[in-house]
Amino acid sequence: MGTLASTVDTRVYGRASGLAGDHLALTTSTPDRVREQAFYSGFVRTPRMVAGGLLALADIAGADFRQARNDPWRGRDPVVTGDGERLRFEALSMCGGLYGRLDLAAAELEGGATGRGTTNVDINPPLYQALTRVGGADPLRLSVGADGLAVATLDGGIVEKKVPLPTAWLRGLAEVAARALPLDLRLEIPAGRAMALLAEMSARSGRRVRWLLPAGSAVRATAGPAPGGVCAADGFRLSVLRPLLPLARTVGLYAPPLSGAPAQVSGWVLDFGTARFTLLMSAGARDGFAGDGQLLADLATDAATTDVDADADVLSALLATDPVASRASVGVRTGWDPTRVTAALAALATAGQVGYDIAEASPFHRPLPYRADVVAALHPRLAAARVLAGAGRLVRTAAGIEVTSGDNTYLVHRRDGELACTCAWWADHQGRRGPCKHVVAAVIVEQSGRSHE
Repeated sequence: MGTLASTVDTRVYGRASGLAGDHLALTTSTPDRVREQAFYSGFVRTPRMVAGGLLALADIAGADFRQARNDPWRGRDPVVTGDGERLRFEALSMCGGLYGRLDLAAAELEGGATGRGTTNVDINPPLYQALTRVGGADPLRLSVGADGLAVATLDGGIVEKKVPLPTAWLRGLAEVAARALPLDLRLEIPAGRAMALLAEMSARSGRRVRWLLPAGSAVRATAGPAPGGVCAADGFRLSVLRPLLPLARTVGLYAPPLSGAPAQVSGWVLDFGTARFTLLMSAGARDGFAGDGQLLADLATDAATTDVDADADVLSALLATDPVASRASVGVRTGWDPTRVTAALAALATAGQVGYDIAEASPFHRPLPYRADVVAALHPRLAAARVLAGAGRLVRTAAGIEVTSGDNTYLVHRRDGELACTCAWWADHQGRRGPCKHVVAAVIVEQSGRSHE
């Protein structure tokens, strides 16, 4: 690779060259600021796999699985993070129900140490097409910096400048972390067997809910949940993994404990040795992660009992030097009790600052330029709950807490050790998409003691 390194150059052009009347207008290049300010710059060891992973992320980010057709060039904008050890590339689908992440370990990166930083870029048609032409023996160089991403192949160099992060991604990334936390490994199968499984699911049950169970050395599919099973709801969405499967060693299937729900979130991890590709799939093509609200109870507790700004700032500073944010290590270093640690992590997750790696069973830092309290206010259920709590619309009774919302009054009560509500929204979802605004309001007033007797 040393000889090839001297032959590949990256140039930045402000606009395309072209004809202006009878004259050829050529655009000159400018210095590559991405490479100058990069937190990683170097070649990768398995170019075809890395190119395929980036293409898969672009396909995920441009997909809306709620409809038959997708706009091929909308939303192809992965988040790229360097944490001092590895590079992580993340993307959410336009519908919010599919999350993909490509993790490149130090063994995959030939450019030396990886710095710390985060950026958000588009994968536009020229880069997408260049990545499709990368072969196994072709060089692929990445330069990732605060200003964007530069990619150099045998076809030349392409720079993708930093773009604004979609606001919808913030809640989506936060809820993905919450949904990933209870996922455990249920099955691990060779990549070849996974290819056959995905082909069968797409052909026979792509738009149905199927549960995958071990059957000796094989995998069988059933229509209903069973212990040890992994849910594949609307499994046609797994087609984004097909180009990567021939390059993978194994595929790990992850699932949460059975909840009684007709469908559940699932995780799919492709292991390439020096890299992994993680796919998290929601409980249905029409169920986006951003609407789940799994973090709302923690955020409500946090809002009532601690200074969210101060805790978020302290934890963010700690994570700047220690990118793996386990609850135990945070508690030891800050002296906070487990409840406060969980609430602080929830606040950072809501600002997109914390992700979760199911393969390593550990949270990770993702520094984004958003304040936790500002982004938390974007969650409509949390905002509405704070209004209810502040307006004194809650009354504590022997049966629970009565919450008056509009012209109706609902009862928030304990059921099987968990808070439940008598509203229609709770009746429809039974807590599977997080608490309703009435439950969140009850959590706030219980912690602060502001309800009326």
